[in-house]
Amino acid sequence: MKKQFYSYLLLASFALNVSAQKAQPARVDALETNLRKHIEYLASDKLEGRRTGEIGATYAAGYIANQFAKLQLKPGAKSANGKPNYMQPFSYTPVRDPHATPADPTKTATANSKSAYNIIGILDGHDKVLKNEAIVIGAHYDHLGRGGPGSLAANSTDIHHGADDNASGTAAIIELARAFAKDKSNKRTLIFIAFSGEEDGLFGSKYYVNNPVFPLEKTVAMINLDMVGRLKDNKLTIGGIGTASGWKSLVEEKNLDGRNAAPPKPEGYLGPPIRIEDVRKKFSLALNEEGFGPSDHSSFYGKQIPVLFFFTGTHLDYHKPSDTADKINYAGLQQIVAYVAAIAKAIDENPTRPTYTVAKSATPQGTRMGFSVSLGTIPSYADSTDGMLLDDVRENSPASRAGLKAGDKLIKLAGKDVKNVYDYTAILGEMKADVEYVVVVVRANETLTLKITPVKR
Repeated sequence: MKKQFYSYLLLASFALNVSAQKAQPARVDALETNLRKHIEYLASDKLEGRRTGEIGATYAAGYIANQFAKLQLKPGAKSANGKPNYMQPFSYTPVRDPHATPADPTKTATANSKSAYNIIGILDGHDKVLKNEAIVIGAHYDHLGRGGPGSLAANSTDIHHGADDNASGTAAIIELARAFAKDKSNKRTLIFIAFSGEEDGLFGSKYYVNNPVFPLEKTVAMINLDMVGRLKDNKLTIGGIGTASGWKSLVEEKNLDGRNAAPPKPEGYLGPPIRIEDVRKKFSLALNEEGFGPSDHSSFYGKQIPVLFFFTGTHLDYHKPSDTADKINYAGLQQIVAYVAAIAKAIDENPTRPTYTVAKSATPQGTRMGFSVSLGTIPSYADSTDGMLLDDVRENSPASRAGLKAGDKLIKLAGKDVKNVYDYTAILGEMKADVEYVVVVVRANETLTLKITPVKR
C-alpha cells in the first residue's frame, strides 16, 4: 500500500509514452486532474469569491464536505441534532460590513453576525498506541468575495476569485486526504480541516483551537498550506521551522530527490574523490523559524503546538480579482503535495512526537510583509476602525518590556493614529531600531500611555 501511496503522489504532470516506432499523446495525471477540478470550482464565478458568511462560502463548504465524504473520512463535528457532520459551525461579527462604502449611506459600517463553518474530516490512526495522537493538516477556503476590506484592487466590486489564496491550499489538503485514505497505513490520527474566516482574522482556526474535536494536548503537529499554487523558480517558503526541534533536518532531508549518492568507486580506483558537485534538490527552500503569522497555523502555535507553514509567495494578483485558476502552476502544486505528504508521513511514522520549541522571531522570506525592526507584538488580523487588537505579546520583546499585554487595543504609535493592522504596519515600516517611541493602548476601558523601543531584526 505504501508503494501505491507514493506512486500516486509522485507521478509527473504529463507522461509521454514512447514506443520504438511511435510517440503516444501526452497523458494528464489523475492528481493534476483532481487539483484542477477543485480549484476551478472553488475559484469559479458561481462562488463569488467565497467571502465568509456569504452564499459562495457555503457552496464551498458543501463541496469540501462532499469530497471528504467520498473519501470516507469520518465526520469531525456534529449537527444540531447530535448526528455526525463534517461542518463545525461557528459565528462571529466582523468589525464592519465588507460591502459598506462611504458613498453608500444606506449600508451600515457595522456588520451583522456571520454564520460560518470549518470542514473537518478524520482518518483514524492504525497503530494501537499512536492513534491516540493526531496531526492536523489544514488550509483556509474563504476569500474576499467582491472586495471590500483586504482587497488590493481599489474600489473594485468584481469577484475576487482567490485561486491561489486559497483554493490552492484547499485542493492540496483534499488530495492529501485522498492519498492517505487510499494508503490506509497512517499510525496517528490525521485530521483534515478546511478553515473559514481566515481573511477576516483567523476566526475559524481560533474557534477550532478553543473547541477542538481532538484533545490539543494530544495534537502533535499542525501543517498549514496557504497560497501554494504559484511556484516560481522552484522557490518554496516553509515557516515554523523553529517550532519543533528536528523540523529543519526533516524538511531538508525530504527535499532531496533521491539521486544524491555519489557513484561507487571502481575496484582499484586511485584517482581523485568521486562526488556530485551539484546536490539535486526538489525545491529552493526559504526557511523561517517563526510560528506566528497571518495564517491559520498561528492559532495552533499560540496553543504550543509545533507548526509547519507552506507558501509559494505573493504576486501581482494577490487579493485582486485577477487571482484566477488559469494562473495556477499545477505541476508545481503537484510537487508540493508530494513533498508535504512525505513530510507528514515521516512525522506520522516517528514514534517520538515532535518536541515543541519557542521559535525565534524573524521575518519570513517571501511572505506578505517585512520590516527592519521588531516590536514583538502578535497583531490580530481582523479588520477594524478603532485600533488594532493584540492577540499576544512575545516574551522578552520590546512590547513586553513596555508593558503591553494580550488583549490590549493599540490606538496610537509614534505619534500617529492606529485604526487597523494596515495603519500599524505602515508605521512600523518607518520606525528605527533603538529609538524610543510613545505607544497608546486601551486596556479594559482604560487608556495607557507607554514607551517602547524597537529592536533591529
